[in-house]
Amino acid sequence: MKYKAKDIARELGVSPTTVSLVLNNKPGVGEKTREIIINKINELGCEDLLKKGSGQVSHKGYIGFVVYKREGSIVDESPFFNYLLEGMTARAYDNGYILNFIYINSNMSQEEKEAQIKGIDYKGLLVFGVEMIYEDLDVLKKSNLPFVIIDNSFPESDIDAVAINNNLGVSKAVDYLYEMGHRRIGYIKSKVRINSFEERRSAFKRKLRHLGIEEDRKHILNVGYSKSMIQEDVNIYLDGMNKEELPTAFFAENDFLGCNVMRMLQEKGYQVPGDISVIGFDNRPISELVEPRLTTINVPKEIFGPESVALLISKIEEKRQQSLKIVVGTNIIVRESVKRLD
Repeated sequence: MKYKAKDIARELGVSPTTVSLVLNNKPGVGEKTREIIINKINELGCEDLLKKGSGQVSHKGYIGFVVYKREGSIVDESPFFNYLLEGMTARAYDNGYILNFIYINSNMSQEEKEAQIKGIDYKGLLVFGVEMIYEDLDVLKKSNLPFVIIDNSFPESDIDAVAINNNLGVSKAVDYLYEMGHRRIGYIKSKVRINSFEERRSAFKRKLRHLGIEEDRKHILNVGYSKSMIQEDVNIYLDGMNKEELPTAFFAENDFLGCNVMRMLQEKGYQVPGDISVIGFDNRPISELVEPRLTTINVPKEIFGPESVALLISKIEEKRQQSLKIVVGTNIIVRESVKRLD
């Protein structure tokens, strides 16, 4: 018998619309119901319906997409993982897997974290780990599931990861400022620390030494990770400095910091880039919405999602034992926030 969507709906006592949403990988169906429908399709031997609707031959299982929060402000401010979802979801579906969200907060008990991961029979985990530290890996390792960390490399740990080449990005940013004539180069540093920021800070100091520039501690602008905190910290910084002591350019640890510091400088009467230049990191949408538009280091977001899924599937299906780390390169996006000095 050749089954149709309405036949499957009748078998399960659900609406044909619900079955159609599952066949076409559309939202609006709970994960448990989705799993029941796909299992029934496989049981009835009509996997061709899945192939027709989604490009899948069969449903191999679920991949958990873990959003791990420690401090929270980095993830919540402008969640990078939102830019990855389309590519991740498409690559997972193409390989027969369905992506399911999991939220874990560091202040959960160990039992609560384990319960989140074991909520469904996952084949593996993709973990957005920008805020994670080494001790947060324990719950993932104890799950005995294959997993890939996204946006955090953990170089001293034997795990799979897809991360930004922060050293390369910072080097390109500082080189550009140097080529534009800047020698008093300041640093906008977040008071909330994550591994990526630490890598960028170390790379910045190394690059200045390589160029023969001695970093001036007065040129380090420490700011909180919210608009109100940045406003307060920039006011304190400027009130304690003479205009002649300021750097001619700032490198910001990311675009959120760069754009908000730039706005505060303008409110205090400084012209950007006339008086002070600013360069960011990440190429987030906000960098094109400010005036002047922010020169920044671009992270190719379209690479992260598919590559992380491919890495996880190779771990699941090929039983690969060795860990792999993919380091994604960067390029500079030149806009209007950096001035050429004579």
